[in-house]
Amino acid sequence: MTLEHIKQVLEVEKTGSINQAANNLFLSQSALSLSIKSLESELGKRLFIRNTKGVVPTPFGKTVFSYMHTVQSQMDQIQALGRNSASRNSLSIKIADNGFQFVSNICAKLYNSYKTSGIRIELFDCTGDGTLDMVSNQLVELGVFRFWSCYRPFYLKQFSAKSIQFYPLTKKPLCIAIGKGNPLYYSDKASITPQELINFPMVMHEYMDSGPYSDILDKLNLGQSSNRIITSSRAVIYDFLARTDAYYLNSYLQDFYYSPTQNEYAEHTGIRSLILEDTNIVSEIGWVKHISYSPTPIANDFINLLNQFS
Repeated sequence: MTLEHIKQVLEVEKTGSINQAANNLFLSQSALSLSIKSLESELGKRLFIRNTKGVVPTPFGKTVFSYMHTVQSQMDQIQALGRNSASRNSLSIKIADNGFQFVSNICAKLYNSYKTSGIRIELFDCTGDGTLDMVSNQLVELGVFRFWSCYRPFYLKQFSAKSIQFYPLTKKPLCIAIGKGNPLYYSDKASITPQELINFPMVMHEYMDSGPYSDILDKLNLGQSSNRIITSSRAVIYDFLARTDAYYLNSYLQDFYYSPTQNEYAEHTGIRSLILEDTNIVSEIGWVKHISYSPTPIANDFINLLNQFS
């Protein structure tokens, strides 16, 4: 296996098309197909299967690609060292999180504070345990992470195994997010029971559909609907919420986004959050770092701003 193999199959994974990936890589389709077959032969299993829309990763392929993405990220970091040599005097920070808008807001504050001096901010939007992996592999300095309290023992073991320190910030109720296509959007209630969600589909990330966290639906008495939307994209989730009657399991963070001047919550326009009733499971949110990492002054500024949300 070569770095070129990794680059090629990750491009196929991203595009879902051997033809499009070949064009992007300036290769012939036949050359790319042969390269993939050669790698599959070396690994002893198929990485892709064809469907009506192109190619999709096999379960084995998904596992392999998760490791390849780490290798690719590390290579990108090495290459960036050379590209950024002219900016050595600029302040910089690398952060991974689970798609929290309040983290983006903090990064915007950092930018406004340091833009006259020069600042480089790298913010990675991760799903599942991607944030932990990036911190563990020291691809970022800090991570902002959440887990459901029912999995706390499991995550404490993960933190130890991955040399990660977890600093708790806050605990928030679970909620469901819905758009205007769901009639519950117009409810006078601020909360919802699992029973009221039976006839509505859930839109979710892949890791909630299968794997060690998929039993969360049973724990919460959710998921009885015969319809389910699975995606790897956070943007797709909010598109579905805006266009259908689907709901999304989330953490109730409305107080993080309340704007007194506008008297409204401004996390996602047209999306409403209802607290989920009949459960003692909560979201635990905190920040993480590798055990060997000592925060820089700008990282400490980020942490101080983050602590204001606790």
